[in-house]
Amino acid sequence: MGGPPTHLCAGLDVGATKVALLVAAREPDGVVRYVEAAYIEARGLRDGVVVDLASVTEAVEQAIYLVEERLGRRLPPLCLAVSGRHLQSQNLRGEVTITPLGREITAEDVTRAIAEARGGLRLGENRELLHEIPRAYMVDNQVGVQDPRGMAGRSLDVEVHYVSAAATTLQNLLKCVRQGRGQPELVVAAPLAAAEAVRDLHPDAQCLAVADIGADITSFSIAIAGSVWLSDVIAEGGNALTRELAAQFKVPGVTAEELKLRHGHCDPSHVEECALIELADTDGVAEVVPRAEVARVLQQRAYRFADLLAERLEEARELGVEPEALVLTGGGAALPGLDTLLAHGLDLPVYRAGPSGIAGLPAVFAAPAFSTAAGLVLWQARYAPGGGVAARKKRPLSGFRAGLRRAFHTVLP
Repeated sequence: MGGPPTHLCAGLDVGATKVALLVAAREPDGVVRYVEAAYIEARGLRDGVVVDLASVTEAVEQAIYLVEERLGRRLPPLCLAVSGRHLQSQNLRGEVTITPLGREITAEDVTRAIAEARGGLRLGENRELLHEIPRAYMVDNQVGVQDPRGMAGRSLDVEVHYVSAAATTLQNLLKCVRQGRGQPELVVAAPLAAAEAVRDLHPDAQCLAVADIGADITSFSIAIAGSVWLSDVIAEGGNALTRELAAQFKVPGVTAEELKLRHGHCDPSHVEECALIELADTDGVAEVVPRAEVARVLQQRAYRFADLLAERLEEARELGVEPEALVLTGGGAALPGLDTLLAHGLDLPVYRAGPSGIAGLPAVFAAPAFSTAAGLVLWQARYAPGGGVAARKKRPLSGFRAGLRRAFHTVLP
């Protein structure tokens, strides 16, 4: 006889340069183990918005076909990332009185408190709610409560993190996935997915910031004691560095991208001053550029990125939130010297990381570029309705999963 059945989880990340699909098995003991993956180059997304329906649909279909062929079966329902500057987040608080005063707090009281917080939510036109995540509780002004159920109290406060997306942008993405033969079950904001992929690397951090550097944008999040406090998007990504190189050296974008990937560094002192890079022939004439000059151009543009991150961190500090470290992930995090430059510029420990928490992940998919896809799988394994052992251990409060279920039904009727 075989062992207990496993449950397959699938994460689909549709980005500006590629579609990444990752499948893993959630085993009965809570371990999430790699099964299969594929990625397809695609250019149908810009700043998180679909600009070419046919191109995105084709890339999604190809990725699904490759994985299904290797699996020998249909894919399970997908956990899909949504990204872009259209994402918005906010924290709202709700308070209820416990009557009779001093009795034990029940799950129904938690639900009432969350409903009070939701009453302050104002979604504009063309907005869809993605997430309603209770992140902190307070009983009789006592902070730091993780699960108020069963505690005696007179009042219960909850702070809830809300994330919304542009409805039409979301519907266009869902259309591409469905036409590409995918079955989207869950939709997760990309900043939360990326953070989920790397948070196990810093389990003791009380306040952790994560920057997922994509091609067009950077997903940014801050978590306090493991609970999301901020999920945001910065309108700058790796392509900004490529465009800067193209402009400075007057070369095509493809050439500039190759310069960045093969010879790029954010610190001119780490490259030979006299080293020359030969470019592709132009009109029969070979051109060369100093590698140190390439590094100087990248360094100056990276300072601009540091300024954008500094703005977000300063806004958090003004509200009393002080991250202990910044984790860089995503394809743009691979640029040599970027972590050191940011550490100096932000006066904060900065670490580069790929996804963690999936056993047996091949090296190619353990790279930072695949953190969002891996985070989607972990999110589905841990928090989806009917989640496994890991979900119960990581987030014991039923209100958390209830909030997620509500958000899923909002997005996917």
